[in-house]
Formats: sequence, C-alpha cells, structure tokens
Amino acid sequence: MSRTAQVAVFAGIRGPARTFSYSIPDGLELAPGHLVRVGFGPRAVAGVVVALDAPFEGTLRPIDALVHPLPLLRPHQLALAAWIAEQYRTGLADAVRAMLPPALAGRARVALPAAKGERREAVFASTPEGAAALAGGDGRLGARQLATLRALSLGARTGAELADAGGSAIAARALARRGLATEGARAVRRVPREFALTEDDSVRDAPATPGQAAALDAIIARLGRGDAFLLHGVTASGKTEVYLRASTEALRRGLGVIVLVPEIALTAQVVARFVARFGDRVALLHSALSAGERFDEWRRILDGVADVVVGSRSALFAPLEHPGLVIVDEEQEPSYKQESSPRYHAVDTALALGGLASGVVVLGSATPRVVTYHAATTGALRLLTLPERVSDLVMPPTTIVDLRLELRAGNRGTLSRALTVALRRTVSRGEQAILYLNRRGFATVVLCRDCGYIASCPACEIPFAYHVDGSLVCHRCGRRATPPTVCPQCGGTRIRHLGVGTQRVEDDVRAAVPGASLVRLDRDAVRAKGTHAALFEKMRSGRAQVIVGTQMVAKGFDLPGVSLVGVVNADTVLNLPDFTSAERTFELLVQVLGRSGRGAAGGQGIVQTYLPDHYAIRAAAAHDYVSFAKAELAGRERFGYPPFGRLVLLQTQAKRADTVTRRAEVLASTLRAEARTDAEVFGPAPAFAAKRAGAYRMQVILRGHDPLALLDRVPPSAEWTVDVDPVTLL
Repeated sequence: MSRTAQVAVFAGIRGPARTFSYSIPDGLELAPGHLVRVGFGPRAVAGVVVALDAPFEGTLRPIDALVHPLPLLRPHQLALAAWIAEQYRTGLADAVRAMLPPALAGRARVALPAAKGERREAVFASTPEGAAALAGGDGRLGARQLATLRALSLGARTGAELADAGGSAIAARALARRGLATEGARAVRRVPREFALTEDDSVRDAPATPGQAAALDAIIARLGRGDAFLLHGVTASGKTEVYLRASTEALRRGLGVIVLVPEIALTAQVVARFVARFGDRVALLHSALSAGERFDEWRRILDGVADVVVGSRSALFAPLEHPGLVIVDEEQEPSYKQESSPRYHAVDTALALGGLASGVVVLGSATPRVVTYHAATTGALRLLTLPERVSDLVMPPTTIVDLRLELRAGNRGTLSRALTVALRRTVSRGEQAILYLNRRGFATVVLCRDCGYIASCPACEIPFAYHVDGSLVCHRCGRRATPPTVCPQCGGTRIRHLGVGTQRVEDDVRAAVPGASLVRLDRDAVRAKGTHAALFEKMRSGRAQVIVGTQMVAKGFDLPGVSLVGVVNADTVLNLPDFTSAERTFELLVQVLGRSGRGAAGGQGIVQTYLPDHYAIRAAAAHDYVSFAKAELAGRERFGYPPFGRLVLLQTQAKRADTVTRRAEVLASTLRAEARTDAEVFGPAPAFAAKRAGAYRMQVILRGHDPLALLDRVPPSAEWTVDVDPVTLL
C-alpha cells in the first residue's frame, strides 16, 4: 500500500479549508513541514505536508514535486498552526500559510528560490604592489587612482565607500587590471531605509536599576524551561534595556529571540536598538517590507544566519529552530489582532508558542490590557514591575482642563487658554511640544457641550453612534433613536456630534505660535514609504518644535526635547460604543503623556476634556494604572466582559440590505434556540460601519464563558466571518 500525506493546500478555498490527501511517489522522502507542489483540480498549487500516513480508501493523486529538501516549517510551527486553527475557528491551511512569506506561499515552484537580496556587489582591496605604489608615489597614477589607493588602504571596500573618500569604482577596476588592487564580489542584503536609523548604544554597560535587575534575574532563570511574564513598567522605565539584556543571555545559550512591536512607527527605533546591540544577527519581518524583502529576511532566519527577529505580529512565525525568548512590546496595542483570516491575537499566540517551544514569553507595557493585568494578579502570568523612570526622571505633572468652562468663557477653538500659554512658553524656550488628537476616523457620539451628557442606549448603557443619515444607532442591540435637540440632563441647546481633525488643530497652532516649525504625524502624513522615518528624524534632531499627531505619536518615541504634551480632546475614543473605550482612552493618554519630561528640562501635560471626572481621565493624569484597572475590572465583571467572559463577533455582508438582514436574523434566531448557559446572543445589529464598499453589513455578538461551544453546535456558513476574542466590537 502506498504512503499518503495530508497537505494543507493554498488554493483560496472559502470557509474552514481542510487538508487533502495525496499519495507519496516511490523514492520521495517526506516529513511534516515540507513545502510541496500538488495538483488541485486543473491547477498546480503549493501546500505544506502536515501529517503522514493517514488512513484512506481509494485512489489518490500523487504529489507533483518537493520544493525544498528540508522541511520549511518546524514541528513547533505546525503545532502552533493547529492551535490557531482550533482556537480561532479558521482553516488549518490559512494558519499554515501565515507561517510562510507571501512570495513563497503564493507560488508552486519546483525549487526554493534564492533570496533576491543575495545579489552581488563589487568589493575591492589593495594588493602589496598597490601599497608599494602608494608609498613610492608612482608617477604613472592619476589623482583619482591615487585617491582610490589611499581609500583602499584605509579600509574602503565598496564603490560607495570609495566615492565618499574621493575615489571611484572605475579607478579601482583600472588599478585591478594593473595588479595594484583586487576585485571581488559579496552578497548584498537589502534593508529598507525605514530601518537604517542609527542609535547610540550608550546604555549597554550602564548599571541596571534595582527593578531591571530583579526582572532580568527572574526572566533569565526560566530560559530553556519556559514561563510567561508581564513586565509592567512606567514610561521611560527601561523596559527595552531589559529586553536587550535578556536577549543577550538567550543568544549565549543558543536560543533564538523574537521581538514583536505593534506599529511601523515604533519599529525603526526598536530595530535601531537591537541592531546596535546584535548587528547582522537581527532579521526584520514586517508588513512594510516588500514581498521580496520579507522573503530575504525569512530565508536568513531559515538558514540560521539571523537568530534575533524583530517585527510586527507575523514575526511570531519566524522559522527559528529554538525560539527561547519571545518579547511582545506594548502588549496592549489592538494592532496585535489580525483583522483577516486567520484572525489570531499575537499576544495569546505568543503565549501558546512559548508553551509549545518551552520558551519564555515577556509581555511589556506601561498600560497593559486589564485582561493581561488580571492574569498576572491571579497567577496565570508572573508580574514584574518597573515602578520608576531611569536616571531619576519624574513623571510629568498633568493638568486637566474642563472644556465646558472654556466654552462658557467664549473660547471655541481647539486649544484651551492654558494649553495656548504653555505652548508659547515651550516654543520660546527652544523646547518641543506634542499635541495629540485622540480620534477615530468614522462615526461620532452626540454630546452636550454644557454638561457633558452623552446620548446612550438605555438597554446597553453604551453611547449611541451618530450616523451620516442623522440617526443614532446602538451597535450592540440594534436600537435606533433620534438625536435630541435639547439636552435631557441640563436643558442646554449646545448638543452636537463630537469630532475634530488634525488639520483644524494644525491651523490653530500656527495662529497661536506663528513661525514655529510644525510637523504633522498621522496615517495620511506617513502614507508614502519611508516618510515616517524622515519625520521621526526631524523630530529627534530638534528641527521640529511642535508635533501634531494622532496615536502614532503616543508611543515608542523617546524624544528628550519634548517638555509639553497637550491632549486636544481626550473624549473621542472614550465615548465610542465599545467595551474597551475607557481602557483605550487610558492607555493612549498615559502613553502620550509619557512622551514628556524625558530630558533635563522636565515636562508637563495638559489634558482637555468635557468629562473631567471620568475615572479613566483622572487615573491617566495621575499616572495611576492600578486604580484604573480596579475600576475597569469592576465594570467588566458586572457585564461579563473579558476577562470574566469571552466574546465572538460574527459579521456578514451583502449587496442588498434585505438579504443581509434576513441572513442575520436567521442565524441569530438559530443561535438563541441552541444557546444554553455557555453564551448570550446579542443582535443582529448593523455593524459600526453599516455599509462599506457598496455592501450592507450586519453583526451578531456572542458573550459568555464558552461561546465556542455554541459555535460548535451552530457552525456559521461561509457567508460569515468569525472573530474569536475580538479587541473591539466596532
């Protein structure tokens, strides 16, 4: 009987794609993890062998070819893919495909391509004859050739290095023809300019603070045996140095290191720190790289050239042989949740990887998710704390400005009187300021600008969302209402939907401090590749005095020149109809306020808000995480939200409104009929963006201690997307 292989086929199958059985041709040695080419209908497609010799009756198509003689996925990667498929209700093929670079998974090659970055670059060196000619002042040499020989003697090798020293590659080739130099070639690694920033590694040998030393001792003690930690440190407390020193010890023991960062704007500075410490041992895996660049870096990891991997969530799937240390920086960031299939959360998946590979996982944050903090305080994770900033820097004092009083005083601009005065003083002293706009790009809430009243759903106690058709919609239960024209709480008439853009803030800043150098940092400003690195360099060099930005300025940047942080409006995210709105507001405020006061000049923060008494805003201004976590967890427990229950978000769309409504009502009715004590069913309701790209969208929410059990009894059709443990219900 011929041997068989189960292959996860990359064929774009909708729904829970299953594996397919193929026969193994005689003489072909296969193992789980091998990339193969197989026939699938009339096509030849790529796939990965996930198991061997499963029982099968009948005739099977044979595997066409083996792409590479060695398995491209390690056993722990296959096990992790199976965990993702089970945990997030996705196809195993989708999970396996996520482990491979896009340039490879999408093609059925008969051989693994060489990294395109391994193209050749000419290099030159001086010969003894060349050294003698330089010393003797050979009169037959021209000025450019002499300059080239001199540059070679000083260590220049490439054409660019020779040109910088006054020589040239053309002159070097002429010297090589005369025996005065040699010409060779070397492989070139392509590194995008986003990651070419240099960073002074002045703290490499600095003594560790007591908190850093204790954290390092705990982490290092578990290397090779596995464990999971939450490193909770205030902003500028030296978390990155803990990562670097723990990585040094992991590498010394022959273990690989994975470092996850959430944003492209953060990656450049973190990569610079790791490259300064570990050089060419660092590989980069990030969505900002081209497909070819990602393949180059993945190949360096597979070949064992790089054993420190830095990147976004997909870096978690790097083919390290022994991933002994996994670091997730800024673990609270929602970008760690994948928004397309497989919809995994990188933090939870990192913890699963640590368990499968006996690796140590370190989750770092100044403002961890309350789910993570609850796990650390109940024993599921080990809690490590860095309660103080390095170099005895103090946390910036923060003033809360009540925007209702500003309105009563006749100020209708985006900058309060206190923020305007502070901004002028900061610029006049030659220091830097960050003005942060806490906003989302779509839908706003209805708010009374006199008393702070928010129009909320009476059934769900979350803010109504204001839609472009002028109606209020609850995105949990679907209830609709008409926006009030008079505030039901104070009787005021200044009730509006809330929202302001960076352009308006930029105009007001230019009016307040004319002549100040200003840059804007948001998604629109960094749309072009490499722009974020250039803007960051302008900020770091001090050429920009005022930075106006959205959440891209809130984290990761270490700018000692910033002595003022102003939050233009703290309420926009706070009032979104979502269970994480208070948490996201607190996290963003603490992160952005933490950009101030990192230099000798000290710093201050100013938070403008219509809700000055909200617990999230007061705790953020006081830099008091614990009091916020206690208040937030109490509310979560009351309504059964994570960590006291799990969520599943089901969404569907169609071109016709009646079609999507009927489909959603049928599924919701079926789920309710089958629901037991394991989950509640909410909806159907319009999705937060109720219409997108011409399609109407509806959603159903499951909440309870085991909503996956209900999904097992009522599996949704392929017309539905299933998002397990969503980070938002919007």
